[in-house]
Amino acid sequence: MTSDWTPVVVLFSVIIAIVAVLTIIIRGAFKGSATRAVASVLGVFAGVSGASHGPGEILQGNAAPSGIMIQAWPNLTLLGGEPAMTVLPSFLLAGVLAIVFGFLVATWAAWFVPRRNGGLVLILLSIMMLLVGGGIVPPVFGVIAGIVGTRIKQSLAPAQME
Repeated sequence: MTSDWTPVVVLFSVIIAIVAVLTIIIRGAFKGSATRAVASVLGVFAGVSGASHGPGEILQGNAAPSGIMIQAWPNLTLLGGEPAMTVLPSFLLAGVLAIVFGFLVATWAAWFVPRRNGGLVLILLSIMMLLVGGGIVPPVFGVIAGIVGTRIKQSLAPAQME
């Protein structure tokens, strides 16, 4: 029999490994901007963490949630069932969209956050992730990353903005 800590350790280990690999891959694209690095790493972490709520929701099937607040992984008692929020009528739909929006957040943060309005788009994607079951805390990290992302151009010297 496994302890309550085993799934938590495995889940967070996988999230950290994915974030680390993606950070190494996109590191060359930072071009010396610490602001972009922070926005990208926080955003990738938010997206992967949000997407990790999806499989737990999918495993609950096509049942209707009892309210707006749900437990993504109800058997994971250590974290209170991984709280999430959804406005969707089905756990299955919420799980699929949590994965989709989680990976959209991660991809946008990794590659597109320095674009014009990139930070704002990241904030909007994070809010969507919140509404479809991507957890409570991961969208907060996504919004923080988006706020940092809106400051990317302002933190660069005029010579670096070419």
